[in-house]
Amino acid sequence: MKTTTISYFAGLVLSASAAPVGAVAGNGVITVQVSLDMGNAFGADQLFTFSSMQAINAVPEEVVNGTEPTGGLAGASGTFNFGINSAMNMICYNITLHNFDGEFESPATTATHIHEAARGASGPPRIAFPNPDPVNGDLKVRNSAGCLKGPFVTGVMVEGTDSGEGFHVDMIEANPSAFMADTHSSLALPGAVRGQLS
Repeated sequence: MKTTTISYFAGLVLSASAAPVGAVAGNGVITVQVSLDMGNAFGADQLFTFSSMQAINAVPEEVVNGTEPTGGLAGASGTFNFGINSAMNMICYNITLHNFDGEFESPATTATHIHEAARGASGPPRIAFPNPDPVNGDLKVRNSAGCLKGPFVTGVMVEGTDSGEGFHVDMIEANPSAFMADTHSSLALPGAVRGQLS
């Protein structure tokens, strides 16, 4: 097992975590110590090497239910930053929400996802991310950062199979515009904000 300490400043595009060991905040710097057990399959120099990256601006106006626009959660916005390592079937994320209201609510295990869905259409979640937490106790700014490694589980069953089963991040790289990122609220069940990958 390798233990890594990662420091990042607000606004850093990507951060990583898995199995958090501890976190300390002060002077605008958050230091997170994580424990990653990647076996001997990859060297430490490959761990945070990305085969592609995505930066998505998510807005309420992009939210649909089926193909019908809903307007999402007025006044909310989000940024979804992803780093993909397809060789490891791993995605690192830094998700920030502004002016999110209500409770996180979704039939999936979390309410923050990447869905397989073209612009203007709905589709199943393929990856479920931890819901963003308030930053410094401010409910209007929420953040979640870390890394997830497949196999992926969403908690949404499609014809008896979890919608994350068999999903590999290289599917995003093969056709990014076929995927979108979103967060769901109890006040906007089809989605609070949404943004299309490109």
